[in-house]
Amino acid sequence: MHASRIVGWAIVAFVVAGAAPIRAQKAAVNPDWDLKLGLSYLATGGNTDTSSAGFDARYLRDWRLWGLEANAAAVRATRNNRKAAENYNVQARGRRKLGEGREGREMTLGVRGERNRFAGINLRTIFDASLLRPLLQSARWKLQSLTGFSWTREERAGRPAQPRSRRHDSFGGLLQLQVNGKLSPTSEMTAQATWYPSLERLQSYRVHGQASLQSQLNRHLGLRLACDVKYDNEPVHGFRRTDTSTTVSLVFQLGRKARA
Repeated sequence: MHASRIVGWAIVAFVVAGAAPIRAQKAAVNPDWDLKLGLSYLATGGNTDTSSAGFDARYLRDWRLWGLEANAAAVRATRNNRKAAENYNVQARGRRKLGEGREGREMTLGVRGERNRFAGINLRTIFDASLLRPLLQSARWKLQSLTGFSWTREERAGRPAQPRSRRHDSFGGLLQLQVNGKLSPTSEMTAQATWYPSLERLQSYRVHGQASLQSQLNRHLGLRLACDVKYDNEPVHGFRRTDTSTTVSLVFQLGRKARA
């Protein structure tokens, strides 16, 4: 039920967002959108029987004053025909420039849904209203921050005496730092750290860190090494505070960067 809701959000986000690039291709030679699709797979047999698969997608679209960003990712692993890891997430963020400057401040609204039963989360939904501000802008580097307020609903795993106690709502903040850098004409790095403090319990907070290095093989294909770290200071009872994942993916790219 919950997984189908997340998949449904992903389908809606990418179908709606994907209609724009089709129209943009007809209207302009240089599109104002970017689309990246990443795929990874590993399988072993013989003395060990394991497999893992990953998928991620990222879509960006810019208008004169408005912008849209959508992301989706899924990771699944099995060992000896038993599920060993499973993590899904999808998010969308709308942006509105506060001035005519292309690199000025922007107001944003975001929604994120994630499912990771191996961390005790059947479904986590996060809504936020935030301000995006550029901190550093150069020919090769870009640093920006996202600050605002968030509301989180968690539907936790387990079978407590009262089913309603599995649901937990909280009001908090959001602080994010994002950096993008061009290391060479064919390689780039991105890093992002997000802090979700609770405004109801100071000792309750979560941190999510991501970093990736991508090298282009040609206009449409690239290789990416990515690392993802999640820390929950008050995890669901019986689960650990930290989860990490590392993936190597083949990336297919369309849009502005593919034509650069």
